[in-house]
Amino acid sequence: MKKRLPVFLALALALLAPPPLPAFEVDDLDLDFEYSPEPDTPDRAGLRRDTMYFLAYQWVVIGVLYISPESISGWTEEQKKDYSFSKWRENVTNPQWDSDVWYINYVLHPYWGATYYVRARERGYDDEHAFWYSVLLSCLYEFGAEALAEEVSIQDLFMTPIGGTLVGRYFMDVRERVREREAALGYRSTRDKWIWVLTDPLGAANNAVDRMMGRDVNLQFRPYRYVPRNEAWSSLAPQNLETEPVYGIQFHIQW
Repeated sequence: MKKRLPVFLALALALLAPPPLPAFEVDDLDLDFEYSPEPDTPDRAGLRRDTMYFLAYQWVVIGVLYISPESISGWTEEQKKDYSFSKWRENVTNPQWDSDVWYINYVLHPYWGATYYVRARERGYDDEHAFWYSVLLSCLYEFGAEALAEEVSIQDLFMTPIGGTLVGRYFMDVRERVREREAALGYRSTRDKWIWVLTDPLGAANNAVDRMMGRDVNLQFRPYRYVPRNEAWSSLAPQNLETEPVYGIQFHIQW
């Protein structure tokens, strides 16, 4: 444990659910269908990039859920209207056992946990580190954008990485068989292309974004605190000026 803990902490510090697939043809979702074995050494820069994309995708997911009916999102109209830092803080400090339908908690969440696991494995990380990466992305989602509207889900924190790792191991076996067939045939069949995308939708989506905007795209997320009025100029400011601090997240993209 003494050797593993610093590695995980370094990974988490360095990196500091998931949207529907973009409307592209399957050939557009992966840039290279030639035989490509898993890297021998971890690609930290690549995984950091994947994580930044994931943080951006969260807001796409939140937008989709926001316009979806309550039967799909599980969010009431009152929850959707009450967006504030205090509400987020209340949600992240009071985890609850949620009441989502069974297939969301026990099918979709393990599936997305598996995609997190696969993304780390495809970047050259071993089984243990891929599990912790799945834990990290699960927490980033549960304690991040989703917590603006609902409490952190207790079962999701467990089912996503644990169930996801079990499913992800199976996905890696499936992907290895795809690699073997590709190496033997010299090409990848349409069926195998779909298998490749469905077992790693984050990687496929990231490739699509890279293809549209170029690999030099730069994503930045920075929290901020803004105080409209302070003591330095309080005597000059109108007395009715709002003085409560404003908290938020600044998103910057450059390509």
